[in-house]
Amino acid sequence: MTTPVLNLVSLLHGCRLGSQQLDALFSVAGQGFQPGEIEFSHERNSRTFTAPTLADLIAAVRAAPLPGDPDHYDNLKFTATDPAGRRTVTMELTPKAVATRVTGTDATLVYGADSQIRIFLTDRSIGGAAGRTELSTGRSWLVVLATGVLTPLMAALLFINPGHVFFDKGSDGLRMLVVGAFLPLVLEMWWWLAKSWTDRGVLTPTRILSTGSRWARLSTGERIAASGVLVALLAAIGTLISAGADILK
Repeated sequence: MTTPVLNLVSLLHGCRLGSQQLDALFSVAGQGFQPGEIEFSHERNSRTFTAPTLADLIAAVRAAPLPGDPDHYDNLKFTATDPAGRRTVTMELTPKAVATRVTGTDATLVYGADSQIRIFLTDRSIGGAAGRTELSTGRSWLVVLATGVLTPLMAALLFINPGHVFFDKGSDGLRMLVVGAFLPLVLEMWWWLAKSWTDRGVLTPTRILSTGSRWARLSTGERIAASGVLVALLAAIGTLISAGADILK
């Protein structure tokens, strides 16, 4: 009786994989294989590089007389094959996603390898996910509150009853309401901008990734850009406040 071949496939997006993370990932994926059963490969400028270890692959790419940054990787492939057919692990990595296929006739080995790789890639420090999620529940309600409640309230008070004591000349009521209505939305927009930068997928076999808070993971250029965006958004609020004050004069 022929032993059925299992075939488990997964696709995880947004994985942050630097040199340390890749070393740990391939240690997990290659567990139980002999050195000669593992191969790394990379395609660049219509040329395919192969090597038995990631370090050898990086060295071969750097030594090749090809244009471009030798430390920039947009693809990487890991293959570990058991000659007896009990288990084969194939991983195709890009900055956007990691595609994994585990096949073989030994159910324990196949399911075990698939589970260990999934657990590793979906760890919070790596950030892998089957799909990119939108706003979290808590922050979704924050946006709803800012745009759906506070903004209409401000508009009603401003245009329906502009003579209300809250908007008496010389008072700070208008300023307080505008800021109260739009500041949560501004902070939400800025938070998601920083999140989109820090949570995006990364594939960099030659560089150690920064860890810690989202701010710590931003590069110097990204920190300058994020600060500039926040200043611009706050300046826009100031413009709205001045315009509203001019209307009430």
